Amino acid sequence: MGTTAPADVTASVLDALAAELGVAPDTVAPDAELSALPGMESVKLLRIVSALEEVHGVALDDDALFSIETVDDLVRALRGEPTADGTAGESGT
Repeated sequence: MGTTAPADVTASVLDALAAELGVAPDTVAPDAELSALPGMESVKLLRIVSALEEVHGVALDDDALFSIETVDDLVRALRGEPTADGTAGESGT
């Protein structure tokens, strides 16, 4: 499990999304649907998730990955908390 503080996870997710999509972090709302963010594509999302997994020392399992719909879902998954649909984020690998 990662040791990153909760606020740091949120900040790193917003920063990673903003950097990949070329927008300011403060323009990404926590409740925003990832698919609705300007310029979001599945390949970009995979790059973002992969980078965040490495930064936070976690690996998201496939069920969690496919259940992530919003920025908040991604933050919860990286923290190992259940996403909105109840799927826990972190795998044991």
